[in-house]
Amino acid sequence: MEASPPRPRRSERVRKAAPKGRRRRGRDAAPVQVTAALLADVPLFATLDPALRERMAPRMTHLDLSRGETLFDGPPGTDDDAPVFLVLSGEASVHRAVGSGAPRVANYLAVGEAYVQKLFTVEDTRRLIVTAMVPLRALRMPYRDLNYAMRKSTAFRDAFGEALRPVTERQQARFDDERQGDIARFIVEQRLTFAGRVKLKRMDICIECDGCYDACRDRHGTDRLGASEIRYGLTEVPQNCHNCEIPECLDKCKFGHLSRHPDTGEIIISDNCIGCTMCAQGCSFGAIRMHSVADLNVDRYFPGRDPQNTGQNIAQKCDNCSGYRDQACITACPTGAMFQVSGGDLFGHWEQFNVHKTPGFGDIASPEASGRISRHLWRALSLLQILVVSWEVFGRLWWPALTFTTLMHGWGWLSEGVDPDRPLSGGGTFGHAIGYIGAFCMIGTQGYRIGKALAPRLGSVQAWMDSHIWLGVLGGVYGFYHTAFIWREPIAIATFALMMVALATGAVGRYLLYLVPRSQAGQQLALSEIQARIEAINGNIESKFRDRRVGFTVMTRVSQLDDASGLARVVPPAEGDPDALARTRLLPGMVELFKQERAGRDAIDAMAGDLAGEVETGKAQEVLDLLKEKARLERSTRLHGFLSLVLKRYRVVHVVSSNIMFGALALHVVRSLMYSVG
Repeated sequence: MEASPPRPRRSERVRKAAPKGRRRRGRDAAPVQVTAALLADVPLFATLDPALRERMAPRMTHLDLSRGETLFDGPPGTDDDAPVFLVLSGEASVHRAVGSGAPRVANYLAVGEAYVQKLFTVEDTRRLIVTAMVPLRALRMPYRDLNYAMRKSTAFRDAFGEALRPVTERQQARFDDERQGDIARFIVEQRLTFAGRVKLKRMDICIECDGCYDACRDRHGTDRLGASEIRYGLTEVPQNCHNCEIPECLDKCKFGHLSRHPDTGEIIISDNCIGCTMCAQGCSFGAIRMHSVADLNVDRYFPGRDPQNTGQNIAQKCDNCSGYRDQACITACPTGAMFQVSGGDLFGHWEQFNVHKTPGFGDIASPEASGRISRHLWRALSLLQILVVSWEVFGRLWWPALTFTTLMHGWGWLSEGVDPDRPLSGGGTFGHAIGYIGAFCMIGTQGYRIGKALAPRLGSVQAWMDSHIWLGVLGGVYGFYHTAFIWREPIAIATFALMMVALATGAVGRYLLYLVPRSQAGQQLALSEIQARIEAINGNIESKFRDRRVGFTVMTRVSQLDDASGLARVVPPAEGDPDALARTRLLPGMVELFKQERAGRDAIDAMAGDLAGEVETGKAQEVLDLLKEKARLERSTRLHGFLSLVLKRYRVVHVVSSNIMFGALALHVVRSLMYSVG
């Protein structure tokens, strides 16, 4: 990941809040007069000669704006008359309209940064708009006065150049970059640049276990995380408190129940909140929610609440688990899908927003994906064990002299070698050994429940999830070989069958996550957003063809792959009758879905020969991958309701079959021990 342009430290870059005395005081309030003394308090103008400050002050205007008000809106003017803005408090977005196009975000301005028209004017610029993203104070002056001051003072010219440097570097590295431009505009449009922190959720690796929401409710008694209402590609931003550097909620409470935590700097709500709703109305992100006191366990979750408090509601918001050693939602995530970055560092994580553009996006690791090392370790150890036990099992049947048992018997480590009459038996020493190992592996899968409850003290939830998956795989392999390929004992057969059901449902769940492109806990994904992703992939595919018309023809063929299939007869479309969806037979629908998924991928692979001479050199495999992604998304668009229904129900089957399997496993082990003792 490339380095981000240098940003000033937060303490230098922004104040925690605009001074209350200088906030917007109403339409009839007298404007602030710009004086030489006021300019002397601004670091940039402190470099000027006092006499020059006296001359410039009357020619400047102090702006005190509310969120959404504009500093400037109009066509570019001549350089001498163009306005120059210096942001004193708050942040502003800059939009630019070129030709007949609609205005688009061109950049933003933070505290201490300056707006100069020529920085944002490109060929055919029709309109420039500068808008306050939060309550903002700024100084306005004509460009000719600025130019005059720079000619008179070298120190001022150098200081002003430093104020422009982060704006120009950000422009080049982010907004003008082909890969990062859309992401940078998204961050500004959602006003995340002034966030103290931002929680992000990667839906490509989220398994919708609701662990983040459950952990939040268990710790605080209320759901402070919020649903994911802001999305870019496969990345979602929960409706969560951003601990804004310039909060609009903090001074709304007239009872003093909102304050900054003395250690963490987080905005926290007192247990004695009376539920007046003023802070919730002030938060423009909707991150503060009201809860009825009657529905809460006050003694457990609000121990500081005054018994005499008669408020019927209480405001709640995320305070980043102040007072705890971890963030409950992030700790509880088993895949690293939930993580958090500061608003100032958000641009440095642009690749997290870009995972949907590269099929096989698992190479991009989330900052909180602490299970990544354990995942590789478990994979290596599991594959090694599978290879060793497979060689031993099949070697006993076909090449006894080459088995590990024969080798260790020759070294004197074992008293007996392979029995030539019964080389493989479930009741023999070797058969019992791998049976007990398999049983311990299956029991070990339940460590995930313990690890999830005790994380992060006993390791990350991601590492425990990896152990759950790979111990289940190993348990299935050892259990399969323990049967010695003989099927007579009813309890043993039932145990093995239930074990296979548990493994199969787990594998199906992982596969379904691949088929569902994006989702969020408890809510359906908007089809329009999936369609937007499809359009982006279409454009990417067309750009790889020498003749775009050929590319369009190929994409049409891919879009028609499902039209002649039997899928529509089994599964109702996304826009169909909800009652028909509820009546859908899940198993036939899943079987048909998997068949069409496999057939679609094979059909696309068969196009490889046709693409060889039509696409740019070396781009054929990339086009095939993009076509497969396009087919998956279009199938998900038609069937997203069915997929979400299956995704919810498969977990029930997985958990129930696993629990029954453990009961059967216990009976099988007890019976085996009784037989051995007898």
